[in-house]
Amino acid sequence: MSFIIKRKWFVLIAWIVVVAGLFLAAPNMADLVREKGQITVPDEYSSSIAGKILNDAQSQEGGGNETQVALVFHDEKKLTEDEIKEAERAIRLLEEKKDEIGITEILTHFNEDTLKEQLVSEDGKSILASVTVSWNDREPKEVGEALYQAIKEVKVDHYYTSEWLITEDLMTSAQEGLKKTEGITVVFILVVLLLVFRSLIAPIIPLVTVGFAYLASQSIVAMLVAQFNFPISTYTQIFLVAVLFGIGTDYCILLLSRFKEELSHRESLTEAIIETYKNAGRTVLFSGIAVMIGFSAIGFSQFILYQSAVAVAVGVALLLGALFTVVPFFMAVLGKKLFWPSKKNLEHGDSKIWGVAGRFSLGRPLLSLLVVAAIVAPFLFVYDGDISYDSLEELSGDVNSIKAFNAIAGSFGPGESMPTQIVLKNDEAMDSTEYIELAERISQEVEKVDLVDTVRSVTRPTGEPIEDLFVANQAKTLEEGLGEGKDGLTQIKEGLEEAGSELSKSEPELKTATDGIGELITGTNQVKTGLTEIQTNLSKIESGIRSGTAGIDTMIAEVDKAKAGAEELGTYYNNLLAGYRDAQGGIATLLEQYSGVALQLDQLSTQINLFNEQGFIDFEGRYQGVTGDPFYGGVKESILTLQQGIPAISGGIKTLNGHLSVANDGLIEANAGFERLLKEQAALPAGFEQLIAGLEKLKGGLLQAANGQGQIVQGMPQITNGLTGINDGQKQLLDGFGSLGGQITQLTDGLTQSAEGLRQVSDGLGSAQDYLSDLSNSEDLNAFYMPEEVLESDDFAQVLDVYMSKDHKIMTLDVIFKANPYSNEAMAQIDEIKAAVERATKGTKLENADVALGGITSTNTDLSKMSEQDYSRTIVLMFIGIALILIFLFRSLIMPIYIIGSLILTYYTSMAINEVIFVNILGYTGISWAVPFFGFVILVALGVDYSIFLMDRFNEFRDISVADAMLLSMKKMGTVIISAAIILGGTFAAMMPSGMLSLLQIASITLVGLMLYAFVILPLFIPVMVKNFGIANWWPFKRPTN
Repeated sequence: MSFIIKRKWFVLIAWIVVVAGLFLAAPNMADLVREKGQITVPDEYSSSIAGKILNDAQSQEGGGNETQVALVFHDEKKLTEDEIKEAERAIRLLEEKKDEIGITEILTHFNEDTLKEQLVSEDGKSILASVTVSWNDREPKEVGEALYQAIKEVKVDHYYTSEWLITEDLMTSAQEGLKKTEGITVVFILVVLLLVFRSLIAPIIPLVTVGFAYLASQSIVAMLVAQFNFPISTYTQIFLVAVLFGIGTDYCILLLSRFKEELSHRESLTEAIIETYKNAGRTVLFSGIAVMIGFSAIGFSQFILYQSAVAVAVGVALLLGALFTVVPFFMAVLGKKLFWPSKKNLEHGDSKIWGVAGRFSLGRPLLSLLVVAAIVAPFLFVYDGDISYDSLEELSGDVNSIKAFNAIAGSFGPGESMPTQIVLKNDEAMDSTEYIELAERISQEVEKVDLVDTVRSVTRPTGEPIEDLFVANQAKTLEEGLGEGKDGLTQIKEGLEEAGSELSKSEPELKTATDGIGELITGTNQVKTGLTEIQTNLSKIESGIRSGTAGIDTMIAEVDKAKAGAEELGTYYNNLLAGYRDAQGGIATLLEQYSGVALQLDQLSTQINLFNEQGFIDFEGRYQGVTGDPFYGGVKESILTLQQGIPAISGGIKTLNGHLSVANDGLIEANAGFERLLKEQAALPAGFEQLIAGLEKLKGGLLQAANGQGQIVQGMPQITNGLTGINDGQKQLLDGFGSLGGQITQLTDGLTQSAEGLRQVSDGLGSAQDYLSDLSNSEDLNAFYMPEEVLESDDFAQVLDVYMSKDHKIMTLDVIFKANPYSNEAMAQIDEIKAAVERATKGTKLENADVALGGITSTNTDLSKMSEQDYSRTIVLMFIGIALILIFLFRSLIMPIYIIGSLILTYYTSMAINEVIFVNILGYTGISWAVPFFGFVILVALGVDYSIFLMDRFNEFRDISVADAMLLSMKKMGTVIISAAIILGGTFAAMMPSGMLSLLQIASITLVGLMLYAFVILPLFIPVMVKNFGIANWWPFKRPTN
């Protein structure tokens, strides 16, 4: 110390030069916080693994440098038509400026109407759009400003939100809070020091000393961050300010108070300074080391946010250097003037409050402990340890990112804004039906998890299952198709039966027609014979005419009779031809119907053949135990029998169709012959007319009759030949009808057999229909089956692009919670979701796939696990380090035990009190998740200082009783400790206007804890422990003596 005092000016100049150089050379801390202060989870945790897998997937698409933000247009009442138009205008503006902003994709219902149900809220208050934007080497702040600038003229409330936008708002709030804290801290310290020292100069000393340490430590930390990735966060600077100004001022108060006391007892200024540092300096050194150990222990944590508080240890190290160099400078230069204009006795006065508390606790130890218990027990009894991971509570609702989240949560549900992603990475592509079915199985299992609202996946892109791809619905569709097929077969069977009946009825008519044709042939032969005789007679007449006109009248009469017979025969032929034509038309219709029957049977056979043996094997493999079902076995046997029977029936009908075709051709040919016969017969009356005319002429003149007779005789062969043709046609017709009768008999029998076969087929289909109906109505049947043609369709390819990577080896599923994704309730389901995925993939090709969960809920769950581990590790390391310092300082194992115990009691009571304030009264979800960790480190590291202040002074009084030494040390240190607690509490209270809930809670816990420790635990608990242990306080060592 003498060395420093002699070179005091050199020391001051050195500090100024070093601090100025560091300050100018150091990078900007705020920029470093934005660049490297992001909260990240270690690589081995699920959310980090998911992030890496998703980055791999984006890299395949040529991305990886993009981010998504949600853009919401909102009106608390309801969006008007004008506001909706403005929202669309905003989208168009973003599209126009997409290259300038770096937008790669905008997902909105204004461009794709099918998205309206998903992106427009039912209450009409919100419209949502998803904007994908490239970072392009820009900071988050720049990207956010560019997005807002593009649509600043739009006249509808609009906000962007995403995880990084919320984080950016948190950082901005932290920086603004830091500025407020710095200003409030300086003003507060000045006011308190003015009240403590009643001096205008003394308050400047702590501010200058701590100022040097703060500027130097901030610059060094910034360099370490820039060069060596030293941990940093939004808490780093604000903790540096609060802790350094807090304990720095405390240490300065202790040193200046002791210096003020030593000035009245020492002859020279140098002796007073040396004695001050010999005693109070020793206390400050060990107190500072204890704080350094407390904050250094955080360096062993895994979490960068916790590690970032290690910067405080760097600051404390520099602070100790400043306390042992800068403060002695002012002491040596100013001396007693340091306390100007105070003219009171420089000797430090005793603390009346702690004097009274000391006498009470030492005189009535049991009652003193009861008072302590009465204060702490009620709070500890109701303490639940509620922790919140809700970053939205960190900021006020006036922040745009929070406004957007609240609007989305209110209109679409809280889970829609930030879904949890299940990420699966496999060694082979997952674009086969087997993997798609596994995706649906995973979706079904996850959907069963409590608080899960919907699951969006490759099999349910809208969040709803595709019902047509479930076996139950497919069975129902098949059942309906079989029902229609059965109805069709029934109609065919009835038609066959009716046709067989009609054919049976027509057989006697055909027989009658055949008999009639035989009679017609006989009549035709008789006419032919008669005409032959007429021709012979005409020849004789022709000869007789030459000799006379006898017998002409008789001949005319005979010819007239023949004409009448020919006309009657023509009429009969016409009627018979009409009947034949009707018969041929009926047979043609029957042939057409039977051809349709054959076609339908072929189609039915094709459908029945879909139930192939491999299909039954796959079905039986999917539903173990179904082979033992007798009903299923019967249906299977019926279907296999039908597969063999229907082709035989179809072949029979086709054979019958062949017979019908032959019969139809025969009728057509017979009708053609009959038509030719009619044509020949039609000429017969005309011949008779000619004959009569000839006879009339013959009668009129023998010469003319002889000539006419010659013409008649010449025409008779034509008539005879015509009758011969008619007779041949009639014989053909008789042969056709004869064969047709036999074919109709065969056809009738075939139709009867076909109808019976179709009845059996219909019964089999009815059984299959009943089974499929039972199958589709089964509640246990929830199997998913995707046909290959669906998997290979263009529409499904788009779904694969959304939920799979380019190589199809990475698959994602989005889980939307009913609860706030930041809530503890949602976080509690993350392990359940992992278990659900494990159940769904066990024993499948995805059993060994990499499975990870991403999203804010998974990240917070990992933070919870990690913080618990770091919390336990840090507690152990801190207590070990502090215990070693206390053992070395006090040369005792007992004192460190009850000092550490007092700190633990203070910490948990402070946490309980703040839970009552923030949770029970103010209604927050819980204490922010980082607060217990930082609150413990800060409160224990700083609280142990006051224990050291008191107990180190206690150890100075070695020649009096333990109780008297305790009481005297309380009187001497009470004012110092109370002042220090108020100042340190005040510096942390300066964090309250920061606007960040976690800082407010840390400040509140520290303030409550310090006040509780300074006014309750230290004066009422520690003295009782000291008195009860007595000389054993120094066990296993001995009490030091002078």
